[in-house]
Amino acid sequence: MKFAAIVMALLVAIGLAVGVYTYANARLELVFVNETTALGLERAQDFAKLQEALDQNAMLGTAYIGSLGGSCTDYNFETYTFRLRNKGLIGAEMVEVQPVPVSGDMLAYTSLDPAQVNANVIVPSRGEQDAYCVVLRSASQDEFARMQRSFRITYYLWGIPRTMTVRYQ
Repeated sequence: MKFAAIVMALLVAIGLAVGVYTYANARLELVFVNETTALGLERAQDFAKLQEALDQNAMLGTAYIGSLGGSCTDYNFETYTFRLRNKGLIGAEMVEVQPVPVSGDMLAYTSLDPAQVNANVIVPSRGEQDAYCVVLRSASQDEFARMQRSFRITYYLWGIPRTMTVRYQ
């Protein structure tokens, strides 16, 4: 009986150690950020979809303005690719990247396809995954503000929300 109690106590201690280790290492880390800029003319169809969505109050991303005036040549699409690594034993779910707005930002969405902005990004345990953020920005605005951009990356581990802030320079 005493032997069984000792074995059970050891199993409980091992289970607690695994749980603590899993929780302590459950976080994402940023591997790299890549930024590409496309002129609005190159993505005229995407611009038209976004302009229509804003006019109909159906924008699924984050709009910083009420409507998009002018033409697609007045704007640039800045696509940020975030490679995220999960060293933990559980997957990170519902990963979303949101920019901290700077002067000249018009709107942002978190997918490469403006029609599918709420795509669920999952970073598997012990794996890597890319997450995207597309910012529509006025072409006439200061480049320095763009180069000093911060992003909030939110995700869920075991149903608990977590946030990390990264800076693109």
